Amino acid sequence: MAEKTLIVLILVHGIMGWGENPQDSKQDQMKVYYYGVQPFLQKEYGAKVNLVMVAPTLPRADSVKNRGTALKEAIGKELKKWPVGTRVHILAHSMGGLDSRWVVAEGGMADAVASLTTIATPHRGTTLGDLAYDELPILIPAGGFLDTLYKIRRSIWRALPFTRSADQDHLAFFNQMLIGFDSTPEQLSAGVRALTLEGADEFNRGLAEKERSILARKDKPVKYLAYGGIPDGDQVPLLKPTRRFIELLGTQEEKKWGDPKENKPGNDGAVSVWSAHFPWDSEGRYYAKTIPYDHFAQVNWRIPENRKPGEQEMSEGLKAVYREIMDNILKVQGMR
Repeated sequence: MAEKTLIVLILVHGIMGWGENPQDSKQDQMKVYYYGVQPFLQKEYGAKVNLVMVAPTLPRADSVKNRGTALKEAIGKELKKWPVGTRVHILAHSMGGLDSRWVVAEGGMADAVASLTTIATPHRGTTLGDLAYDELPILIPAGGFLDTLYKIRRSIWRALPFTRSADQDHLAFFNQMLIGFDSTPEQLSAGVRALTLEGADEFNRGLAEKERSILARKDKPVKYLAYGGIPDGDQVPLLKPTRRFIELLGTQEEKKWGDPKENKPGNDGAVSVWSAHFPWDSEGRYYAKTIPYDHFAQVNWRIPENRKPGEQEMSEGLKAVYREIMDNILKVQGMR
């Protein structure tokens, strides 16, 4: 029997996210970043290829360089387990796409990365990032940063008279975001700045020459592919205000990439379709498509959560998105 082709897939989380152990059956909603993705892909492709999925935990909030350095170390550690010459495939959500681009270009790992697929990564920044960065001096107290956050979390959890399950789910989401959060105010500030329009522009200019060189490679090319999102319906009410904010106060570029015929803002509640394109790709040559999911639904989160505990089922539409991503990876491997 022929040995199955090895596919090493690195799943990269966004800011405030976390890695996970797909073998841990105790992990449930809000404890798995790519919720249900690993078991789905393993079920769909495990019989065809030797699919190894790794979801490292990067600094929850930090600069792209520091998060990227942690990702580079995680990839290097994983590659030591496999034959010399093995190249990984990276699937990154949100800020994770910036960290991954740093790894490939500035981190010097182009030879070790066969493809990079990003989902709703703010490659060109987001006005929402500008808002968050401007408000940080107000939100972050001068001292006792983490202690203050945890006290707020505990106080709200005990005192809020829940009347709707949605309230509990929203609070549970923020509760999980703070579990294990160990970033300093300086790290949080650096992480949020990377998502601003100015921060992204500086980052892109810093990588421009090396990325041009990588894109021109004939030997060991890196396949870049990006997805953006515009929600189909109200998937996460929590993101309604931010979708509207970007629609009304975003840049002209952020606004014009929507669908005026259907009255849809051109963003997923966090990142515009314009920004989801790689900075060098205004013509869309490296852009796969715009998927009908908001920023949370893209990784199979539902807030409020209406699935039973431990149930990780994805919608058929979202399954199709991940099948397409995986099929593109198989093409890179010469299997399609």
